[in-house]
Amino acid sequence: MEGTIVIISHQFSVVVKSMERGLASRGLDVKLIDDNVQEIKKLESETKAFILYLQDSIIGDKVLTKSLFLLCDTFMTMDKSVILIGNGNYRRDFMGEIPALDNFVWIDRPVEIDRLLDVITREEKRGGGLHRKKKILIIDDDMTYAQMIKIWLGDTYHVEIVIDGMQGISWLAKNETDLILLDYEMPVVDGPKVLEMLKMHEDTASIPVIFLTGIGTKESIERVMALRPQGYILKSTTSEELNKTIRDFFKKHDNS
Repeated sequence: MEGTIVIISHQFSVVVKSMERGLASRGLDVKLIDDNVQEIKKLESETKAFILYLQDSIIGDKVLTKSLFLLCDTFMTMDKSVILIGNGNYRRDFMGEIPALDNFVWIDRPVEIDRLLDVITREEKRGGGLHRKKKILIIDDDMTYAQMIKIWLGDTYHVEIVIDGMQGISWLAKNETDLILLDYEMPVVDGPKVLEMLKMHEDTASIPVIFLTGIGTKESIERVMALRPQGYILKSTTSEELNKTIRDFFKKHDNS
């Protein structure tokens, strides 16, 4: 296997050093470094895969959590495999604090070296680096709301905003996106009309669309879903609920 395997940990514990020795004994080029983003970027070109060892002490520690956020942002810009090793009992806590971790491969610890090698080999065969930031286009005439959504999603996704339906159509003629968050009620060209226009063209017909709606009555939701989007999001939703909805959508969509 060509390339360096980089193990990242904020503490060089006995377990982490043992993992380094174990991989090296299998003939791999291994480097053990701390969670310094600048050093990690310097190693990008020579690295085959990053292994991030997650100590339990990260949970609830604001400094370590912030560092982990920065690491995730860095990984999402790289075309590299990223493997997480952590305590399975705390996996939900990690994902809750840093949703972007859900984009990477997770292995419960303790992990045997042979099993870790199998995962590294599997990632190499499938090309690794499938962890680029997903792109989301928001089409909404309420710029204040759209900017808020961009802030909420910006740590995990690449988010663009246009303020009306025709701008959205023009933007999509030159750019690609993985998901459209489409305001249902807009002046001039409303959400249903935009969706209809998207479905008329081969290049945009398959782009997933989730409606944004400010009205949560049964009749309103039935009217929205009758247009057969991938779903809907109430504008009253919280940041946590929104991120979970988008995360669940991509997980389901990528596995379909």
